[in-house]
Amino acid sequence: MIGLFWGLLGALFIGVSDGLARKTTQSTSILVLILIVMGLSSAVLSVSFAITDSWPEWHAYAWFASAISGLLNLVALAFLYNALHRGPVAVASPVASSFTVMLVVINAVMGHPFSWGQIVAVAIVFLGVVMLTQPDKAGDQNNTYTGQWLRTTAFFGLAAAAAISVRFYLAQEAGDILGSMPALYLNRVFAFLFTLLTLLYMIGTKGAPKLPQGGGMWVLVLLQAVLESLALWAFLTGSAEGGRIAATIGFAAFAAITTITAWLLFGEKVPTKRWLWIGVIAAGIAIASAL
Repeated sequence: MIGLFWGLLGALFIGVSDGLARKTTQSTSILVLILIVMGLSSAVLSVSFAITDSWPEWHAYAWFASAISGLLNLVALAFLYNALHRGPVAVASPVASSFTVMLVVINAVMGHPFSWGQIVAVAIVFLGVVMLTQPDKAGDQNNTYTGQWLRTTAFFGLAAAAAISVRFYLAQEAGDILGSMPALYLNRVFAFLFTLLTLLYMIGTKGAPKLPQGGGMWVLVLLQAVLESLALWAFLTGSAEGGRIAATIGFAAFAAITTITAWLLFGEKVPTKRWLWIGVIAAGIAIASAL
């Protein structure tokens, strides 16, 4: 239950963050968004570690895992923000949450404890994710996306899920060795460095990227950055204290949170049947919590 609680808390943070990304990606370069997300958390954690003089200890495997995790962080967010930019959020985010299946399988194969009940819960979550990608009926008032559009959005979401699953596994590995906060810090720093190098290359080849316009947009971007970092911290804490698979299942609830956020804040229409499958995903989470 402890791992599930931390996973659900992380889902709340990342769900709202990704819901805000539906808005921020419309007017700001995706690489700029990622740079701000990673740079802000890196700076805050650097100050914290400097004050306490408790920098992450050197461990070759943990640092290597953090470096690859940081690179995959850039890849995952690039795919995810593209999916959210295209929309609908009710497809992009739930499909991205299918990383749960991949991460549970990776952890199980690597020998971490699991139960068959958890596997059933994962299957239910995945069923809800798959059904969310189905187009609406012709004539439906909410039918504003073609099947091809939905499939492309789903492709970006699945690509994000694949990168997220390996990224989170490596972050869990580093967290087990160094602790959740040092692992979070190294992940942020490496992701920031990779993003900065990529952005400098893009500026040299394609010119200056789009920056947030206006104070209101900057507030949304900074809030998005804070919530994204808190989400990974909660996930790593749950993985260390309550079990990797339980934290992973709880974190999968972010898809429903993202959809609700986009609906409440930006008025994105969500057909009734998508609410039904979001409910199925919630049921999978509930089953996991009872195990």
